[in-house]
Amino acid sequence: VYLGSDFVYETEIFSRGPLTSEGKLQGDIIILGSGDPNISGRFYHGKITAVPTLWAKRVEGRGIKVITGDIIADDSIFDREFICDSWPRDQLSEWYCAPVSGLSFNDNCMDIVVRPNKGSGSLSSIQIEPITSYVKIFNTCKTTSLQSEHLYSLYRKPFTNSIYVKGKIWSKSVPQKAWVTIHDPALYTATVFKEILEDRNIRVLGDARLVNSSDKNTKTEIQKVAVTISYLRQSIDVANKRSQCFYAEQILKTLGAHIKKEGSFSAGLDVIKDFLSSLGFSDVQYQIHDGSGLSKKNRLTPMMVTKLLTYMYKHEDGDIFFQSLSVAGIDGTLRRRMNREPYRARIRAKTGYVLGTSTLSGYVETLKGEIVAFSILVNDIKGSIQKARLLQDAICMFLVDNN
Repeated sequence: VYLGSDFVYETEIFSRGPLTSEGKLQGDIIILGSGDPNISGRFYHGKITAVPTLWAKRVEGRGIKVITGDIIADDSIFDREFICDSWPRDQLSEWYCAPVSGLSFNDNCMDIVVRPNKGSGSLSSIQIEPITSYVKIFNTCKTTSLQSEHLYSLYRKPFTNSIYVKGKIWSKSVPQKAWVTIHDPALYTATVFKEILEDRNIRVLGDARLVNSSDKNTKTEIQKVAVTISYLRQSIDVANKRSQCFYAEQILKTLGAHIKKEGSFSAGLDVIKDFLSSLGFSDVQYQIHDGSGLSKKNRLTPMMVTKLLTYMYKHEDGDIFFQSLSVAGIDGTLRRRMNREPYRARIRAKTGYVLGTSTLSGYVETLKGEIVAFSILVNDIKGSIQKARLLQDAICMFLVDNN
């Protein structure tokens, strides 16, 4: 509707300054971000550093051996309000609260593996990926021979990249993988890129840093070194099938940047409000505070969601949205739900969860071959959400059987 089904993210690498015959770049390397959420291993066979390694190869291919200046992260397509003010403050280390940035890398998270060591009482082994100096790990997690004592936690101190691993890990436990968010994603990207360049014996005399006003005003000639592209369709698939909040928020700010010329939460939300207005809803009928639904201040009705689903089903690009939804018993967040016949593969939907709330909205294909849009929003849940999910599944199965 706004960006178009063929929208492409382009992240560009530039050199700035003259290059001598000896391979000395008398200037900087600039990474110009586009808000792309896909600079990770997700589409590169799981190799987290595949994209910045490709950039480094392009720099190498230009004959650059020494960079006298800095590695500059230009994240200015978005503002630097990394998190929504109504996200849960005690969960900002968790992957689903990943910060939003005009230049992002590895879902703006650090992959961390915790392993037990030999001998009860010994410190656990910690492995991070990517390997970088950008984070500092403080590990007090110890190995225990008692399975009953197996309990550990990972926590990042707010506004820092200090990550604390505490508790105990059972000596017979398999390696435990977790994802912890980082602070200031663009600087994270530039730091990892600088380290990859140095690993390839390209000397960087300057620092990894963020773009500033003097960078914008300089008239020094720049040369394009590399470009990485990804597609909005890919991002929609990840946002919906994996229920990846980070992707939804990146798309929200992309809307703001391109439609309202401001890459912010508020500008993106203004686009959403314009769209809802075009469907006939006034802004007194709902509340939206973010792009992913992580904020507990969001308020929508099942009727609104169902009308939106009906609109999307009839839209000329509706199949892109339809195919992006999780399929019951097959993939995404519904791969283990409604997985017996005749229900398997007949429900395509998006799950939603915050503490005390569980939702499921999407489409049901009935036994008669009809497509029914539905939305089930369950609030004020006390304790486990399992009963709410069973209720949602029962309603979906009823729709399959009885329409």
